[in-house]
Amino acid sequence: MPGPCPYWSGPAPVNRLSNLGYVILRYDELVRVRIKKLIFVLIAAYVLIIARLFYIQVIRAPFYREKARELTVRKIALPARRGTIYDRDGQKLAVTIDACDIYVQPVKIKDKEEVATQLSQILGCSRTQLLDTLKSDKKFTYVARRADIWIGDAVTRAKIFGTGSIRTTKRVYPGGTLAAHIVGFTNVDGKGIEGLERVYDKQLRGTDGYVVAEVDARGKIIPGTRRDRVEPINGGDIVLTIDSTLQRSLEHELEKSYKAHSAAGATAIMMEPKTGEILALANMPTFDPNNAKNSSAASRRDRAVTDLYEPGSTLKAMTVCAGLEAKAVTPTDIFYCNASKGIGRRTIRCSLHPPFMAGHGACNVAKILTYSCNIGAADIGFKLGGERLYKFEQAFGFYEKPDSGLPGEVRGWHDNWRDWADIRLANIAFGQGIAVTPMQMAKAYSAIANGGLIMKPYVVKEIRKPDGKPEQQFMPTVVRRVMSESTSAMVSEMLQGVVSEGTGKTADVQGYRVCGKTGSAQKASTTGRGYAPGKFIASFAGFLPLRDPRVVILVAVDEPKGTHWGATVAAPVFQGAATRAMWHMKVPPDNIPEAPKPVGGSKNGGSDTVESPVSRHPRLGG
Repeated sequence: MPGPCPYWSGPAPVNRLSNLGYVILRYDELVRVRIKKLIFVLIAAYVLIIARLFYIQVIRAPFYREKARELTVRKIALPARRGTIYDRDGQKLAVTIDACDIYVQPVKIKDKEEVATQLSQILGCSRTQLLDTLKSDKKFTYVARRADIWIGDAVTRAKIFGTGSIRTTKRVYPGGTLAAHIVGFTNVDGKGIEGLERVYDKQLRGTDGYVVAEVDARGKIIPGTRRDRVEPINGGDIVLTIDSTLQRSLEHELEKSYKAHSAAGATAIMMEPKTGEILALANMPTFDPNNAKNSSAASRRDRAVTDLYEPGSTLKAMTVCAGLEAKAVTPTDIFYCNASKGIGRRTIRCSLHPPFMAGHGACNVAKILTYSCNIGAADIGFKLGGERLYKFEQAFGFYEKPDSGLPGEVRGWHDNWRDWADIRLANIAFGQGIAVTPMQMAKAYSAIANGGLIMKPYVVKEIRKPDGKPEQQFMPTVVRRVMSESTSAMVSEMLQGVVSEGTGKTADVQGYRVCGKTGSAQKASTTGRGYAPGKFIASFAGFLPLRDPRVVILVAVDEPKGTHWGATVAAPVFQGAATRAMWHMKVPPDNIPEAPKPVGGSKNGGSDTVESPVSRHPRLGG
């Protein structure tokens, strides 16, 4: 007999049939209860789902739309093309060409050994180095930047999974080392790092554009999904005052002297004195901006504007200008040189040379320059006095930056003229105890050549818009007048005598009357006391032709070996570069020898002796 019904807790039913029916009723009731509970659970779940969907699709819709946009929509940069740098005649000194960046996705590459082998053959680089890159856990990394286009095409044709190329541009300098210190260079991302590339980076770089579009899983644009496009604005072009022919010539001549004398460094500047235009500027050692990363900091330094040096006897021309302009001396004043001169407890000496081994004797102002007499220059300095000499040096621009537009300019150092002892005044008068840059000295000699005006030197002639139209033009700027035209003419005649009769004969250019001054100055000791034994700066500064000067050239050679005289080390650089400049600029000769006179003398009965340029001047005498 079956036991009691498990769903019944009351008295036992009367018979089996009624018992079975009762059980069925109770079971149906239990099922209905459970179904109701399940329905309530499902309803609650649906409510929660609907609430969650409402939260996601309505309340949080902006957030998830942005997330979806980030995953599928890309803002792809359209880089602007960097502007071109030209010389004054339109020759390209810096250009932008098409290139490509090669990348790899290490996490996607399985056979890293094989991929490293294939890529190394295409890129021509170390397989080991590539393998180290591929073994990293990076999602994306470059293995070559600014590579040639054909390399990118080769990578694309190879269809190596996890690799690819991106089209871009790179900077190229067609002339290699030509005008490297002026032009400068950019980094791998196209940003100007040195030279005019850095100074005018904003104008050259332009403004990048972009395109907004949806991309697939591989990052490629899905056709027809572009939403926005802004075209890039290419960079402007820059036209320099530099003449590539003269630049190449100056670099060649400077390099010859630099190597021949195993110098520590050298610099040379060629300027147009009437305008201040820099026609050429060279430094040694130099570098190739196409491979700037492998060059030294010393080779990249623009010594013409960054390096201070004691100019030595080239500064005597400024002392003479000051003395004549201030009327502290006259051209006919006589000064006596006995090889040395005591000043307090100190003694200054002349650099003696045949036939003046016992001193230069009686010298007028012209001969002080012609024979480079230290004692005569010191005496002019004493006649001027510290205050007036200081003010003229200030007027010549030695205590201010030249403002040439080249980066790294420094000003000459100086102290208060009231603190100058007599020996300091004497030293400064003949070019020691004062420090200037080569650019400052070239600027000062331009004033002698152009009639007494200090011109602002400049190297950029014009900035052009991408369409080639002028955006900004730079014109000659007069800074100040430092001396009268008559003083300028007198000193120019004296400087012509230096080349024709004195220490500057090695700077003579056949067919032209050349004006100039040699210099040889001791270098200050790095300890800050006195001068370094055996270390000199050899220099020459000059211009030509005498009557209508077209170029000023300053040459300074640092620590030449074997000889330290400006006439031997620096003047030949001037001579070679100036000769080329006269040919290139088609300047007619101004010093053509006269035809032989008839036998029996001249009409006035005079002799056939040819007077020197110095003696020809009515106020200078012999």
